Amino acid sequence: MSGQLRLERAAFGAPGSLGSRFAAGDPAVVDLFPSAMREQSESGDGAKASTLPPSCESAGLAAEVFGASSPDSAAKLRSILAGEGVLVTTGQQPCLFLGPMFVLYKAMTAIRLAATLERELGCPVLALFWVASDDHDWKEVGTTQLIDTSNALRSFRLNPPDGREQLSVGQTTLDGSIHDLLAEVREALPQSEFINRYMELFGDAYRAGRSVGRAFGEALTGVLGGRELVWLDSAALEVKRALAPLHTRALRHAASAAAAVTSSTERVREAGFEPQLALPGGASNVFYDDGRARRRIYVEGDVARPGKEGGDRPLAELLAEVERSPEAFGPSAALRPVAESCLLPVSASVLGPAEVAYWAQLPGLFEWAGIGMPRTVPRTGWTAIEAKVARVLDALELAPDELSDGGAEVVERRVRGGRPEAVARALEEAEAAREGAYDRILEALSAEIPGIRATADKARAGARKAARQLEKAVDASVLERGSVMRRKIEKTALHLYPAGVPQERILNPLYYLARYGPEFLESLDRDVGTAVEEYVARLDGAV
Repeated sequence: MSGQLRLERAAFGAPGSLGSRFAAGDPAVVDLFPSAMREQSESGDGAKASTLPPSCESAGLAAEVFGASSPDSAAKLRSILAGEGVLVTTGQQPCLFLGPMFVLYKAMTAIRLAATLERELGCPVLALFWVASDDHDWKEVGTTQLIDTSNALRSFRLNPPDGREQLSVGQTTLDGSIHDLLAEVREALPQSEFINRYMELFGDAYRAGRSVGRAFGEALTGVLGGRELVWLDSAALEVKRALAPLHTRALRHAASAAAAVTSSTERVREAGFEPQLALPGGASNVFYDDGRARRRIYVEGDVARPGKEGGDRPLAELLAEVERSPEAFGPSAALRPVAESCLLPVSASVLGPAEVAYWAQLPGLFEWAGIGMPRTVPRTGWTAIEAKVARVLDALELAPDELSDGGAEVVERRVRGGRPEAVARALEEAEAAREGAYDRILEALSAEIPGIRATADKARAGARKAARQLEKAVDASVLERGSVMRRKIEKTALHLYPAGVPQERILNPLYYLARYGPEFLESLDRDVGTAVEEYVARLDGAV
C-alpha cells in the first residue's frame, strides 16, 4: 500500500487452543467436525448439497428480506434461493460502527471463499453475513474503540434506551444521540482526503429512526463497496416466522436436543479441551423476549419456565405463543448455526477462534435437526502495521508480538541493557563479591558459632534489599534518560495491542479507512484472497 501500511497475518486463537489447532490442520481437532465442503467439492453437485431434509422444513425467505451490496448480489441471491446454488455464511452481533476489525475480516474471508467455491462447485455461491440482532449484550455490542489523534485509545458507547437494557439489541431504534456520537468519532479521527467519504457513509447508515441491526448491515455493505455480499437481520419478523417450526421442535424435544449437544461436548473433552458452551440443566436452546428481558427457556416435562427465576407455564401454552408471536422467540448460540442451515442452503461457515471452539460441540445438534453441518472455515486475521509503527519495530528489531504486554517487557529489557557499561559491570562485580562474602561468613558461622546463623541470614537479606534499591535508582535514572524511547515503544504497542489485546479484537476499522481509504480494502482483499486460496488448496490436498 505505497509503503504506508502493511498487513501481517495474525495468529488464529491462542497457541494450543482448539481454534488454533483446527486452523493448523491438527487431525485430532479437524476430526471433531464433519467434512461437508470436501464432500461437495468431490461430488461437484452444489444443488444436491443444498437440499434440506424434511425434518428441517421451514417457510422460505423472500430475497426482499435480505440486504444486498449490489444488484448483481441480489440477482445471485434469488438464483440461490430458487435452489440453484449455495451460501457461505459468517456473522456477528450488530456491533456499533461495525465493531472491531475482525468483523470486516470475517466478511472479506466469506466473500473470497464464496468466489473460490463457485469455481470449484460450478454453481452460484454467495457470501451471507448473519446479523445476530437477538444478542442482548449491550456492553459488548454498543461499545467501540479507536486510537484518536492524540494517540490515545478512546471508547464510544451507544447507551440502550430506558427499559431495553436486557432486551435484544438489533431491533432497538436509534435516536438523535447517534448523530452526536458520530460527531465525536469524526473529531477523534485524523483529517484526510477520505474522512468525509466514510463519515457520510456511516452517517447514512446510522441515523435516527433506523434499527441497530439494519444500520450495521447498511454500513457493512457500504464499506465493502459493491463486493458480493448479502446480509440478513436475525431479528426480522420474516426470519422469526420462518424459524417457528425449529423453535417449536427445540422446545418440545428440549431434552433430546440437550443430549445431542452433550454427546458432541464429550468428544471435545476427550480431545483434551474445555468446552466453550455450557448448557445448564433443564435448559432449552430457545430464548424468550417477554418485553422486559430476553431469557432462556427451561423445560421440564410439560412445564416451561422463561428464565431461572421465571414463573412456570404449561409448555403447550408457550408452544402456542411460538405460533402466535414468533417474534418473541430466538435461538441460543448453539441453535443459531442450525437455524441458518434450516433456513438457507449453507455450504460453509467462516468462523472466529471462539466460534470454532463451540461449533465443535454442535455436530450432534445438527444431526438432531436432521441437517448436514456446513464446513467450518477459520476466518483470516491480520495486523495492520503503519509506516510509523514499522519504523519503530525495525529500528528496535522487534516483532509485533513482543509488544503484546503493552511494551512493558521490552522497556524493561531496554532499560537494563541501557545501563552504562561501567555501572553495569560494577553492579555485577559488587553482587558477586557480596554473595561470595556471605557464603564464606555463613560457612564459618556454621562451624564455629551456629547460634547466630539466622542473624547472618537477615543481614544478607538486608544487603540484597539495599542493592536492589540501588539498582532501581540506577534504572530510574536510565529510564528517565530513555523516556523518548519508552514513549515510542508504548505508542507502538498501543497500535498493535491496545489495552493488551490484539489489534483486530478491539480497534474499529474506521481509523484505517479514514487514513488510507479504499486502498486499505483493496490490499486486504488481495491478502485475504491469497490466504483463502492457500487454505482451500491445503484442504484439497488432505482429501
